[in-house]
Amino acid sequence: MIDTHCHLIDPQFIKDLPVVLKRAQAAGIRKIVNAGYDTDTSSRTIVMNDEYPWLLPAVGIHPNEAAEQSIKEMDKIEAMLTSEKIVAIGETGLDYYRDFMPREAQQELFRQHIALARKACLPLLIHTRNSIEDAIRILKAEGCYHGVFHCYSGSHDQAERIIGMGFYVSFAGVLTYSKRAREIIQTVPRDRLLLETDAPFLAPIGHRGQRNEPSYIMETLKCAANMLDIRPERLEEILDANAMRLFSLD
Repeated sequence: MIDTHCHLIDPQFIKDLPVVLKRAQAAGIRKIVNAGYDTDTSSRTIVMNDEYPWLLPAVGIHPNEAAEQSIKEMDKIEAMLTSEKIVAIGETGLDYYRDFMPREAQQELFRQHIALARKACLPLLIHTRNSIEDAIRILKAEGCYHGVFHCYSGSHDQAERIIGMGFYVSFAGVLTYSKRAREIIQTVPRDRLLLETDAPFLAPIGHRGQRNEPSYIMETLKCAANMLDIRPERLEEILDANAMRLFSLD
């Protein structure tokens, strides 16, 4: 199984990362897309790959990480692209839920990530919270149709348009307790579907309120398989093929 979005560089994993990774491998996780969310964590995803080659680096700046200042730091993200280990640009996108950062600055930061993704021919890990319409508008304007809307929380109509543009849609542990997510996943074409943990956030129902970790993705897989009326083993094969295609993995 491939966890397509995780933050193992988060401080919550400092004390027991080796144990967390052992649990992941024991559960059958063979690759994890390890996403940075600022310049420091992005750099560390590359370093972490030296010790754990199956942790695949993604570099970017989250839209709530001081967007105005982050625009000035995009040259640092671009400099990281000399590493051939990087499999995606992100986590990037738009977050209007808390409105920590001016929307105009978030949108410009997103555009700069899009430009880097196109330059490097890498997919985007797209974060959207109360902002999908603006994200779609910007992606169309920039002519970018390569990536995944991670931890999808939009509508049926938005999912159809996103998929029609060529993007993948990914679900996290929220799927195990959200009626809306369960309804939407049943409408997503199987060749455009991904699963993730977004660890240490959004643990599945049996672990809500606790730190999430990669091994828990197997619980989300079982839930998804039940929703789609398919054997978990077969769904895992489909999801892994999708992830390998998106991230150009061997």
